[in-house]
Amino acid sequence: MTSGSGRHLYGQVVIGLLVAGAVALFAATRAWASATVQTPGLPADHVSVSGVDGAPILAALAIAIMAGALAVVAAGGWLRQVVGLVVAAMAAWAAISALMLDVAHVPFNRALQESPAFVAAVRPTPDVSTWPNVAIAAYATAGLLGMVVAIRGRRWPRMGSRYDRGGEPAEPTGDVDMWRALDAGQDPTV
Repeated sequence: MTSGSGRHLYGQVVIGLLVAGAVALFAATRAWASATVQTPGLPADHVSVSGVDGAPILAALAIAIMAGALAVVAAGGWLRQVVGLVVAAMAAWAAISALMLDVAHVPFNRALQESPAFVAAVRPTPDVSTWPNVAIAAYATAGLLGMVVAIRGRRWPRMGSRYDRGGEPAEPTGDVDMWRALDAGQDPTV
């Protein structure tokens, strides 16, 4: 594999992790189950629950996956591989949590009981949306990308130390020298 294709895969994986985390967060906060409570003599009330209502950890893990994508950029070598494994583990945990979460039962019943239109004799059947499937797919994608980082990440380029403060820079004498110093990662104002 050439260096160019490694950089291309590197960029795709980092962007993929950011997108998967963002999609998972968005999907986890959408209505997973909803229904309209209509009790005779009371105004109708729309009741809905999101994935986060049933499992608050889903939002935290989605944010952690996005942070992991940024850590992939900052880390290098074996540390990047560890980050990939951690991201894959978090994504697997989230995907399994979302898969096992049944918002149409306990979380929905809790929200139903808090509705001002709820009467025990009137129990609507909730409509379950496709957002759980979207969240599961996003977490699974993040898990696969985390494994790609764990397997291939060690060979990817590191974040450059070009702008780290090194030894004492030579004094720039003119405008052109100042621009060259900036290009070389030196601070011409020091």
